[in-house]
Amino acid sequence: MEAETAWRLTVEGKLPLRCWDGNYVVYSPLTGSTHFLDLVTGEVLQTIMAGRATSGELCRHIAGFLDVPNDGQTAENVSEILGALDFIGLIEPVPAC
Repeated sequence: MEAETAWRLTVEGKLPLRCWDGNYVVYSPLTGSTHFLDLVTGEVLQTIMAGRATSGELCRHIAGFLDVPNDGQTAENVSEILGALDFIGLIEPVPAC
């Protein structure tokens, strides 16, 4: 059985993150870049900031947050969000324990 991927921040502690009218702004101290995130992407990032989370945990959380089924579509959307956050250097995958 393959271990599920877990996600964590690429920096120690928390990232500077602010929410205005359903949009998030986050600063990356590693790159010096500021990123604008939509509501769901911001929620995923906040969840990871609270502690390492697996893809499955994130899917369950987002399904509950949006009050939608935790199905293949939710998993696909969360996977795309995780890929985008990883690409811009805010999070990184780690083997789940």
